[in-house]
Amino acid sequence: MSESIEIDWAQASTPPPPPEEFLSAAELERLAGMRFPRRRAEWLLGRWTAKKLLRKVHSVLARLPLKDWSVANAANGQPFACLDGVRLAGCLSISHRSGRATCAWTPASDVGLGIDLEQVEPRTEAFVRDYFTPAEQALVAGEQRQRDTVLVWSAKEAMLKALGQGLRMDTRAVEILRIANHQDADIWNGLQIRSARGVGLNWWAGWFEAGDFVCTLAACAPNFDPKPARIEEIQWE
Repeated sequence: MSESIEIDWAQASTPPPPPEEFLSAAELERLAGMRFPRRRAEWLLGRWTAKKLLRKVHSVLARLPLKDWSVANAANGQPFACLDGVRLAGCLSISHRSGRATCAWTPASDVGLGIDLEQVEPRTEAFVRDYFTPAEQALVAGEQRQRDTVLVWSAKEAMLKALGQGLRMDTRAVEILRIANHQDADIWNGLQIRSARGVGLNWWAGWFEAGDFVCTLAACAPNFDPKPARIEEIQWE
């Protein structure tokens, strides 16, 4: 019998408070090793967004100051919540771009989850040829070429994050087959996708557009209903 996936997500675009107010000692140490101001700023906004989301939805973390626990990264780059050196159950994904950040969380540890945020801007023909499958190249050749190219790229990144691979995997191993517009009553439009990796996984993916940004979300797991039972935006601003 298939179980249902529940996902909470959040987005932010306002600068976070001073790092000392919300980062743990381990996070402050990592921040100190970042040389470039833009990288520092985006990482801070991503951590702030993730920690605020987790404090809203996680029963244990809700009772603790933000500085008392960390958002760390596994060897494959995946972020996770950590308390007293112990990784907490659940799956977390974070993305940040050009002064904006978004993150997604599910309490189910056996679910792969990926969220990605991209700014709509021109991509070259060579980029499309190198990273897209022939079907995807045809998909983005319409009137919305610039947006759809960024959207397909973003969805690929979200899928690769859900697989725990990121851009270490050939981007053509996952494929976007169809882009739906205003498919559902909620914010998320549908995407038809498939993956040559992760045999036996059920997939769901969605997207929305906000100004000159697109955001994509992908989830995969065995024995799960591919359509999440709940996708809820958590707001605090």
